[in-house]
Amino acid sequence: MRFFYLLPFLIATSTYAKPCGLQGHTIQERIKDCAQEKGTFALVALSEKGSAIYEDMKSKLIWGDRIGMDFNQYGSQKACSGEVSEYQLLNSLKWRLPTIRELEEAAAHGIKAALPNMEHSYWSSTPVLSKKTKRRRARAVGVYLWDGFEEKTDTGDNLRDAASVRCVARE
Repeated sequence: MRFFYLLPFLIATSTYAKPCGLQGHTIQERIKDCAQEKGTFALVALSEKGSAIYEDMKSKLIWGDRIGMDFNQYGSQKACSGEVSEYQLLNSLKWRLPTIRELEEAAAHGIKAALPNMEHSYWSSTPVLSKKTKRRRARAVGVYLWDGFEEKTDTGDNLRDAASVRCVARE
């Protein structure tokens, strides 16, 4: 019976935060509108549906929210280049997959503590190269993944496996 007393409170607190950063011509204007920072990450925009976009103030890289579904490696490349609904807030930017170095740098800046949904494995755009021999050049045999659970680099040996996508851009 006590649960029914808590139900209205739970429903009221589960709604998304107030949208911000929806107006403004520059990233700085949007950050000022949102006025939320966690470590070196500043909230650039928050949609009515809860999709958030952040800027790493040290690297100046814009980080999109996790796309709501997982992709194989081939699909992940298209996910950032297409019109992703999560990123329509800043559709003027050129979105792409981050490199493994950018993911490692963001981890050093505290991305896991600052951004939501980091406890997933994320595709990068950095290929894993085979060993070079005398007869052939090194070739891509996989793509690096970022393991958000343990905050470490992993190799995506099977490009058909599913992993999450979080796109990046520069202003």
